[in-house]
Amino acid sequence: MKLLLINPTHPSTPHISAVRVWRFAEELAKQGHQVVLLCAAPEGEQATDLTEIARHDWRRPWVLACDSGRTGWLDKNRLPLLARKAVTGWRMLWHGGDLGGWVKNAVDTVRQLGTFRPAVIWATFGMMEAVFVARRIAREARCPWVLDIKDNWELYVPRRLQRLMVARTRGWAALTANSCFTQEKARIWQRGDATVIYSGVDEAFFASTQRDRDDRDEFRINLVGSLYFGDRLDAFLTGIKQWAAGLTPAERSRVRLCYLGGDLRLFAEATGRVDTGIAVEALGYRPVVELAQQCRDAAVNAYIANPNTFHHKLLELLACRRPVLAFPSETEESWELARRVAGDLRTPATADEVQAELAQLHEQWREGAAQFADHAAVDAYSWPRQAVILDQVLQQTAGRGNPRDDS
Repeated sequence: MKLLLINPTHPSTPHISAVRVWRFAEELAKQGHQVVLLCAAPEGEQATDLTEIARHDWRRPWVLACDSGRTGWLDKNRLPLLARKAVTGWRMLWHGGDLGGWVKNAVDTVRQLGTFRPAVIWATFGMMEAVFVARRIAREARCPWVLDIKDNWELYVPRRLQRLMVARTRGWAALTANSCFTQEKARIWQRGDATVIYSGVDEAFFASTQRDRDDRDEFRINLVGSLYFGDRLDAFLTGIKQWAAGLTPAERSRVRLCYLGGDLRLFAEATGRVDTGIAVEALGYRPVVELAQQCRDAAVNAYIANPNTFHHKLLELLACRRPVLAFPSETEESWELARRVAGDLRTPATADEVQAELAQLHEQWREGAAQFADHAAVDAYSWPRQAVILDQVLQQTAGRGNPRDDS
């Protein structure tokens, strides 16, 4: 089956926004489909030569990168606030966002492919431009398209435009979502039942590690991912500070806090305000293999929880078979996932509770006792296993034909 997957972020981009669509594209190609991933060319690189399709090896997805169309595009950040808001609203209504040039280029490029006529299109919101492109190509190709919701509609669409953008993006034949959280948002806004397809856990998170062989030279606390809120970060660091203050100098010398994520400035500012009394290291956003190694080697993995989103990193961290601290709370969905894989999830809500949890975990670490997640259960959330669900949705949707879209 010929599949067109759409995401403006090029798969080579070192950002989480590049991962979901690309990894599913790879898995669908392994299942025998001819997969084209439509995206934007990285800055400074050329668009894909369309003649390449004739000699492409379909065991891998074909990355069709179009010019981003940013050249000559008005920089709205130079405008006064009211004008900037007006431009933002206008661009979202007509193009889905700031990448209006890419939207036009993407539609024109697929039109030129000729021999590649997709049976079904899958586009992820994340970026609204992907949805606009999917809708326009589907209309021209007379094929159905599937809307994938991976981000909170209420968080990423301006409040006054939320209902209008639902109308501007109608015409999908099926819905998918990356969690029960976003499934519920789709039920509210798109008024449809989305199939939950979790972003997969990379095989790197399942690999064996030295610490599985009882190596406890350093008690390392990893803080992973986006930090979101300065006040919550300060409270979490204060809990670490309180716990570390009760250690002996020798014990403190064997403790390290490592940050693995893109909010380096926020982390630096917070650790400047709160002196934890232990070694601190900011490693930044790391490739998945290195990230997995770092998380498998930790004594504890932690993240700052945001109630407005689903934290896919929880599944990855549970696969590392290490205790996970989510500060200051998590949803029932996350708790249910932890229970399914017998993972050790903890949600200390205050600095004092962080202190208490770390004291207990440190004692377990010294004694060599730890609770490990069930790898067989976590494997149900791997990329190949979740891709099977997506494949079923796409095949069923292709068989229904294209729904009518009069708008």
